[in-house]
Order: sequence, then structure tokens, then C-alpha cells
Amino acid sequence: MKDRDFQRRFGRSIQAIATKRSLLQIPCFFGANGPQPWTHSQLRLLGTKPDHILAKELRKPSAAVVQRKRRLLGIPHFRNRPWTAAEQDLLGRRTDRQIALELGRPERAVRERRRQLGILPFLYSPKRWTIAEEQLLGKEPDFIVAKRLKRTLTSVSAKREGFGIPPFEQKHRPWTQEEVALLKLFPAAQVARLLARTTDAVKIQRRLRGITGPDHVPVAPDWTTRELKLLGMAPDQELARRLGRTAAAVALRRAKEHIPRFDPQRRAWTRAEEKLLGTASDPEVAKIIGRDSSTVSDRRRQLRIPPWNADAYWSPSQIELLGSAPDRQIAQRLGRSLFSVQNKRLKMRIPMRNPANRPWTKAETKLIGTMPDHDLARKLGRHPSAVVSRRRALRIPYANPRYLWWKAHELRLLLRTSLPDQVVARRIGRSLNAVKLKRGKLSRAAQK
Repeated sequence: MKDRDFQRRFGRSIQAIATKRSLLQIPCFFGANGPQPWTHSQLRLLGTKPDHILAKELRKPSAAVVQRKRRLLGIPHFRNRPWTAAEQDLLGRRTDRQIALELGRPERAVRERRRQLGILPFLYSPKRWTIAEEQLLGKEPDFIVAKRLKRTLTSVSAKREGFGIPPFEQKHRPWTQEEVALLKLFPAAQVARLLARTTDAVKIQRRLRGITGPDHVPVAPDWTTRELKLLGMAPDQELARRLGRTAAAVALRRAKEHIPRFDPQRRAWTRAEEKLLGTASDPEVAKIIGRDSSTVSDRRRQLRIPPWNADAYWSPSQIELLGSAPDRQIAQRLGRSLFSVQNKRLKMRIPMRNPANRPWTKAETKLIGTMPDHDLARKLGRHPSAVVSRRRALRIPYANPRYLWWKAHELRLLLRTSLPDQVVARRIGRSLNAVKLKRGKLSRAAQK
């Protein structure tokens, strides 16, 4: 069967079918009415005539088919064919332009060939026009009239324009009764090859005359609402098999409805999803509809929906969280930016309720300096560095430090006398354990 019929039946792509058939060395199916393979006699004719003329003679679908086959075999175009003796005899007898039109070659190629052979250009001697010659003007192309009258192309064109005669136009030949009878007997491509007409001309003539041929394709029914809802929900080929339509028809209708192609990685947006855009932050909307945050942001910008204003959508429960923890933790918990949380808390004048960062009261300030900083920090539930910083900012001296530094007279009494430790402790007002520890430190330092 044909590759296209195989595709409709088994649901595979044309490329996959052609590749598999090529691997199995199975030739393409042509059929009785389809394009036939090239014969050796037809291949020998390539390049001997223009492609469009050869396509009509060989009954090929179009000149592009002949041109593609000729280029595949490396055969030059008819205009670049080798020069024959009969063609070279014409050089110099008429103008280069006239010979180029007669032979179907470029004018430059004719001029170069004439110069290679050393032939002088044609010199035209004017002669009077007869009434019979003037009656031929406009009845055929100018170069054919010039060849028949043995005149130059320029003189024929100038004479025709002088009389105001329009140039010759190749008109479409009328359809005969025999040709019209073939429209209903054979497919359009076969009729075009038999009549040397184009396939489009055959189809147009059928439509104008209301004739249905053996290859007539019935007009597809109108699209229903149920079918339109399925567009973009599955691949076009799969929908074509389910709806009984062609893949091209499904693709054209989907493009007409502005529905994107089905992509399992990027599904189409619904109206319900688009209504949620801008009602919350993009990450929150992405979690609700199950999409990526960047995808939600891109779609919102495409629809020109302004971003969600964090200051305008603070709920009472969210405001209660402000100050209960560091702003960065609150921002992560609410899915907001750090700047948004800080700005909202400062606007509402909500202090930080973190015990380590709460403001100092008058009662707490009076306790500074009355006890060691670490003891006061433990009592107030603050960090020791916060107590030290507050005391230094208020310039309060460290009146009751936890450690009393040894003075010079105390060290002299400890080292230069042989008094017992109990006596030294009683005289300097320190504990017995403090005196023993200091004496041990001093003796170890002396030994080093």
C-alpha cells in the first residue's frame, strides 16, 4: 500500500515508514494510476529538452520531478547542453538574442560561443516592411516572427509597438467534450498527464462543472463543540484517528483556534488557571495549579497581569507572625521576600518579639553594673554581649565584676612572707581556695 495509507492505518509517521521500507529494501508502491518509475529511454531524454516540456511529453506530474531526477543523475540543464554543428551554423546569421530565444540558451552563452569560434556579430541591413509581414505582428511571439521574416528581434518588437499591437499571449485552450468526458473516468493526476494540463486545472474544472472523479474526497463535516474541546489535548495524528479526519485538517483547525500543540511537558492553560494569576504570589499559584513558578510568571506577563502586591494582601494571621521570629524566617514561612516582611513590620511599627532583640526597659537598665554582666544576662534572658554593649553605650563602670584582679600589695604579701594561706586570705579579703590557686599559678610560672 502507499505510505500515506499505511500511516492512516497504523498511526506511524511518514518518515518512519519510509526509513523502515528503505532498510528492508522494499520499493515504494506506485499503483496503476500513480507515478510510474523511470525507464531507461526516459532517462536518456533528460537534458535534451527543457524540464517543463519534457514533463508534459513523459507525462510526469510536474517539471520539479524531472528537474529533481536530472540533478540526481548529474545531467546538466538543457540551456547548458553541448553545442551541436547545426546550432553553431546559426551563429552570426542572426542576432545573439534571437538565436538565444530560438535555441533556449542564455544570450551570454551564445555570445561567448560565437566569440570562441571567431564569428563576427550579425549586421542587420534595414529593409522595407510589406503588408503581409505587418499582418503577422502579435499573432506569434516576436522571436518566432523575427525568425520567419529573417529580421532582428528588436526590429520586430519596435514595429509591433509602433502600430500599438499588444504582445502575443499564450491563452488557455478551451476544454473539448472529449476532455470533459475524461474528468469522471480517471484520477486527476492521470487526466493531467493525458491532456498535458496541470492537476490544479483538472481539479478546478471538475469543481466548476460539478463532476466527481474516482479520486474525489468528500468534504469533511463541520467541527462540533465536542471535537473543538479535544484540540490540543492529544497529538494531532492521534486526534485525527479518533475523529476520522486527516492530521492536516486537525492541525489547521487547531492553529485557527489559536490552540497550542499538545506537549505533555507543557500543557495548555485553562481559563480557571489564568484567573488565579495575580491573586497571590507566583510560587503560591504554582503550588495550587501544579506548575513551575517561572512558567506562572511568564504566563502572567504575557497576559499583562500585574504582579501580586504583598502589602495589599496581608491577612490578620500573617500580620500576627510579624516580630515573633526573625524576618528571614517569617519571609520563608509566608513565601514572601525579606524586603516585603521588613517593610510591612516597620510600617506597622511592630517590634521584634525575639527575647534576644527586645528593647531595654527602665528596670533592666537600672540593673546594669550592679552585678557581673554574665550574671545579669542570665537573669534578664539576654545575650552577654548585649549586656556589655548596653553598659558601654551608657558609660556605666564595671563596679561589681565577677573576677577581682590581684593588686600589687596582695602579690607581695603572698610571695615575700611565709604566712599560711589562711592568714593571707583573711588579710586581703579573699577565699582560701583563691589564694591556693594563685600561689600554684605563680609557682608554675616561676619554674618555666
